[in-house]
Amino acid sequence: MRKNRLFYSMRKVLILSAYFLLALQACKKDGELVPEFEENTTFSYFSDSTNIQTVTRRGERVLADKIAIGLVGEYRDSAFGYSKSTIHIQPILSSNDPAFEGSNEVITVDSVILSLEYGGYFGDTSIAQTFEVHRIDETLYIDSNDRYFSDYSTAIQPTPLATINFTPQPTTRRVIIQPNNLGDTASAEVNPQLRINLGNDLGNEIVGKQGGEEVLNSMNFVDYFKGLRISAVNNTSLTDNQAAILYFRLTASNTKMTIYYTAIRETNLVFDTLQRAADFPVSTGSVRFNTFEHDYSGSGAESALQNQDSSFGYVQAMAGLETVIKFPDLRDEFAGKILINKAELIIPAANGSYSMDVGKAEKLIVAERNNDQELKFIPDFDLNSEFFGGEFDESKNEYKFNISRYIQSYLNGGQTENGLTLLVSGSAVKAERAVIFTGNNTAKKVKLNLYYTNIQ
Repeated sequence: MRKNRLFYSMRKVLILSAYFLLALQACKKDGELVPEFEENTTFSYFSDSTNIQTVTRRGERVLADKIAIGLVGEYRDSAFGYSKSTIHIQPILSSNDPAFEGSNEVITVDSVILSLEYGGYFGDTSIAQTFEVHRIDETLYIDSNDRYFSDYSTAIQPTPLATINFTPQPTTRRVIIQPNNLGDTASAEVNPQLRINLGNDLGNEIVGKQGGEEVLNSMNFVDYFKGLRISAVNNTSLTDNQAAILYFRLTASNTKMTIYYTAIRETNLVFDTLQRAADFPVSTGSVRFNTFEHDYSGSGAESALQNQDSSFGYVQAMAGLETVIKFPDLRDEFAGKILINKAELIIPAANGSYSMDVGKAEKLIVAERNNDQELKFIPDFDLNSEFFGGEFDESKNEYKFNISRYIQSYLNGGQTENGLTLLVSGSAVKAERAVIFTGNNTAKKVKLNLYYTNIQ
């Protein structure tokens, strides 16, 4: 083990120790420094040679409902293989018991448009994609005790309402024509959005419910019109690092279903033509969730899943892959012998074609799985999430975490042997990923920087 003695004055040692004793106040299993700091210790030691084991595994499903960002599309990755995301949304009434048609009016549905406001993307937007919109065929509940996870897919009506082939334009504002308050139309510039025509038959069906129980209120409406599923049609001709996962702002005012129609009103044999629109927004009161799919066949990720001695680890959002990090010799070597002053987990990122155009995950997170495999934050995150770290450092091409409390608690026996789980932060609403060097890599590897004081 490489050790460097760093000489401190007694005063600095006491201040440093007092800081950690105050910051880490908790029971022994939550990271209390036991045994306590010895005041006659005048040296601090450094080690970066802790044995670290890493294992890439498939991620657990994640809660993907009540989200503000929906992910739709497909992407083929040179390191991770094929990924796809589908969204399920529930348009609701903008007002109870809407009146589409007034007295002495005859209306004609012109179009039904589903508008999805862009919120970003991951991948190559120059590649055209094909989306299908299906009508959901099961009742969804916003207040259900049964939450919607990332592997849940609803029953749908077999014939799509719409199929659209398009090249994404997530950064281009659009000019649309829509009715104004005078019964005419006007142009309006709107935020970048994808607009899908769902067909007049749906509009005629909904308009025909005027005055009925189905449109009395939003609860009745979603029991009748259960929602929409938007998904990408698999493109088998995709090559590595092609296509994109598109991000949509599901609760933005521009994300909605709109029936555009013409009303002809007769008054004393005088006919007026009026242009109108009825909005059905997707809001915080709507069911909305993502469903993710992954196929790692033939990829480096598949090799890592099959060979746990791999030199590379893989972490992927969309409930894709996670890497488990363990310290198998740490307790035997240090338990009861040292006081942790600082512990840094350094995770170097690997370069390659997978990262050339879209980069690496902006932020990772480490958490611990309990014996029921449920994720929980480690003590350092709870203490100070900003100091905790995890952001990608482009200059060093690495991620760094400050895990002093966790390591001290682990040495005290207050953590499980399940290790740390490395994930992409925001896995339910992002499509990012990263390849890292593991402890098996000979050139560069994950390491634990320990700054500690001997207490024996």
